[in-house]
Parts: sequence; C-alpha cells; structure tokens
Amino acid sequence: MIGVVATQSAATAPRERGWRWFVLAVLAVVLLTAAPVWPPALALAAAVVRLVLPFEPIALLVLVSFASCAVLGWWSGGRTLIALVTVGVIGWLLFQVPVPPTPFGVFVRGWSIALGAAFGLVCLASGNRAFLGRALAAVALAGVVIGTGVGAQNGDDGPLSGTVRVFEQDYLRRIDESLAEWRDRTGSGVWQTFAARVPLVAARGEELATQLEDLQRNAETRSGSLLVLLSPSLLALESLFALALGWAGYHRLARTRIGPPLGTLRELRFNDQLIWGLVVGVVLVMQPTLVELRVAGLNLLCFFGALYALRGVGVCSWWMPERLAFPLLVVFLVLVSLMGPTLMLMILAAICFGVGLSDTWRDFRATARAR
Repeated sequence: MIGVVATQSAATAPRERGWRWFVLAVLAVVLLTAAPVWPPALALAAAVVRLVLPFEPIALLVLVSFASCAVLGWWSGGRTLIALVTVGVIGWLLFQVPVPPTPFGVFVRGWSIALGAAFGLVCLASGNRAFLGRALAAVALAGVVIGTGVGAQNGDDGPLSGTVRVFEQDYLRRIDESLAEWRDRTGSGVWQTFAARVPLVAARGEELATQLEDLQRNAETRSGSLLVLLSPSLLALESLFALALGWAGYHRLARTRIGPPLGTLRELRFNDQLIWGLVVGVVLVMQPTLVELRVAGLNLLCFFGALYALRGVGVCSWWMPERLAFPLLVVFLVLVSLMGPTLMLMILAAICFGVGLSDTWRDFRATARAR
C-alpha cells in the first residue's frame, strides 16, 4: 500500500529546476568538509567553521541522505541495480572516511546511519508530505534513537551529559589543531613581513586567536561551553541541510520521483504550530524553577529561532528585487569591515528572525500576491 502511494505521488511530482544554487551548495559542502586541511593562513577561519559545525564531515551526511533517497526510489519502482550500487558505494565510504579514534568517531558513524534510516522510514510512512515535515520528523527520530543509546551507556548522567562530554573533547581537539597551524604560520618570516605591512589584519588575527584560546581554557576548566551545550540544535540544523541537499541531488539525477520537489527559499514556510517550540524554549530558559532544563530550552530556542530566521530570509528575498542584490551585498561587505562580522551577523539574524516570526501572523507574501 505504501509503495503504491509513493509510486502515484512520484509520477505526478514536478521535477526540480535549476543547477546554479545546487552546485554552489555542493561546493560549499566540499569546502566545509575540507576545513581541517585548509592552508595555515586560513587556520583561524577553519577553527570557527569547525566549531560552528558539530558534525565535521557534513559531506558524509549528504551522501547518506542520497543513499536513503535511492532506496526510496527503488521502493517506488526504480531500478534495483542503481539502488544497490548507490547504497554499496556510500556504505563503503561511510566506513572508509577517516574519523578520529575517539567516541566522537563512533558518534559520527552512528548518527549518519541513524539519520539515513530514520529519513527512509519517515518517508515511507508519510505519503506525499512535503520535504520539511519529513526531515524534521527524521531528525527527531534519529535524535531519540541516538539519545537513548548514549543515555543507556552513561547511566544516571543522562543522554545530554554524554553528548556534551563527547563534543567537548572533540572541540578541544579541533581548537588545538587549528591554533597549532596558526602559530606555525605566525612564526614564519613571511607572516612577519605581512604583519608589518598590514598591522590591522594581523591584529584582528591575533585577537581571534586569543578568543579561541580563552574558549579552550573555559572548556577545560568548566563543564561545557556555549557552543558545546548548543551542539544538539546545531547538529539538527546541519542534518536538515544535508537531507535537503541529498533530496535535491537525487531528484536531479534520478528519474523515479519520491515526493514533491524542494521549493525556493523565497517561498519557504512551515506549520505555524512550530511556534510552540519557541514558547517552550522561552519558558524553560526564563523559569527559575526549571534550571535543570535550561540547556534543553537553549537548544529549542537555537533550533526554532534558526528556522524562523530562515523564513525571514525568504520573506526578505520576496520583497527584494533581484537588481538590488549586488548593491546590498556591497553595502553589507562595507558594514562588515566597519562594524565587524560578529555584530553584523547578530543584527542580520535578529532582523530576519523578527520578520520570520511576524510572518506567522501577518503572512507578508500573501499580501504581496494580492497586490
């Protein structure tokens, strides 16, 4: 019954169009995955990327989601040989990709398998549901499975405490590697000459290196820095992106359809009931009697806040004519040089979040269509 429904919906689903943004996203995934081997001149930038992305080999998540889509394509009437070859090659890569010989390495492979399996099961049970609903359910199901496994290994500490310890150790390893490369770079004569000619850039680099060292010391002396505590929500966001890219790649390369195509960013919207995720997060963070659940509240705020900020980006792109894209990019780069990237990103995130949250009640794009 499920296979029949999937085949009928796949036959009527329109095809994805356009390769520009897809190719750019693939290139971004390749660059992010290669952050540990960036040249020493970019060691600090690589450190920031490696801290923001909890799951370093993000390309592995994309490949696993692509394999899951290939299995769904076979279930919907696609060729068996293509599914077997795809799953075999990606499964071989899953165990050949070098990962650190730490509990984090075990977590990398475990999360990849759990996410791919959860996405396949959710798609089989969801009929012709839109992609975002499937992906959210898959990430939640994979989180429950991995959290249960980690909690069983850590006994009374709880699954979140085990995850914090695993990511804290790996974050320290990433900072150590990046700072070692940076110190080797600054000790060379080429860097000394460059620093003498462009002292402002050299000072910014040293300031960022000092911040990373402070973050390292805080992580060693205290149990869990902010990035480590937010690793579950950041991992969920990263997994959503990987599932979306695998879904888009499969539908561009395969003939068998397994669901509706991805919409454009300017048309992004989701169920308004997700606002309760923000409400629960605010309650857990602000309520003094729920201190033990404050980390969970911060993760809810980070995850759902990012979703609404992305919705706000879609609304803003709906308003903005394409001819203004390049002038606005130039203005943004000028403001970044004047105000710093951190402050500018915080301002943009706050604006996009406010617009996305307001769109829940105002529905700006419906008003624009009516006009």
